[in-house]
Amino acid sequence: MYVDGWNFYYSLKGAGIREYGWCNFPMLAKQQTSEKDAEVKVKYFTSVDKPNKEKIDRQTSIWWTALDFMKCDIIKGEFRDTIEEIEDHNRLVSQKWREKQTDVALASHMVKDCSQIDPGQQPGTFLWSPGFDRAILLTRDTDFIPAVRIASREPFNRKVLVLLPPSGSAFQESADHAWKQEGSTKVSIKPLQLADLARALLPKVVEGPAGKNVECYRSWMWREKYESDIAWRRKPPAKNPRR
Repeated sequence: MYVDGWNFYYSLKGAGIREYGWCNFPMLAKQQTSEKDAEVKVKYFTSVDKPNKEKIDRQTSIWWTALDFMKCDIIKGEFRDTIEEIEDHNRLVSQKWREKQTDVALASHMVKDCSQIDPGQQPGTFLWSPGFDRAILLTRDTDFIPAVRIASREPFNRKVLVLLPPSGSAFQESADHAWKQEGSTKVSIKPLQLADLARALLPKVVEGPAGKNVECYRSWMWREKYESDIAWRRKPPAKNPRR
């Protein structure tokens, strides 16, 4: 499973459901493929939010620790600042940040993992064997369409399931249309629903090795918000003293 981390986050944020991002990706993969006994390897592609590093450094640490406890590989790119080009002259009008390397890294890993190459018995020799049986891509970014085509066609012929996270973006319709055109016998496109993410939420406390735990922020957990709302509604109104 290949997760475009920032695309997943911004999609849910745009849809107003960021709380559902506390996701158990291996569970989501098994649920969406109906293969409960499948072995799932997750690669999560992201970058440190350098422009807002001080603000969310602790939150990122919690999330990445949870991913590590799920045995997800975290593959990091970086944010770089850019200079706007105006009238053929470079001027530092406003500092803009762009995420770099993550998209190329994800596409490269998807194609590379179609095959597994191990050292042979003789020096300088290698043994080739097939890689994954099926790739699952979690993103709305249509830039990954070429990578999906390569993985699903000759010579690899791998099945690819593209999961489109919910989004409130104005570009959602055009992105959906572009992805749906890629549907074939080897490529399945599925827009995720809120219920899909709800069924694949991590527990509030994720247990790690050696008794280590990491606890989700309360504001991230939709169950916490839902349960607190229910408790508030069930709370009996205060009785006014008789006058």
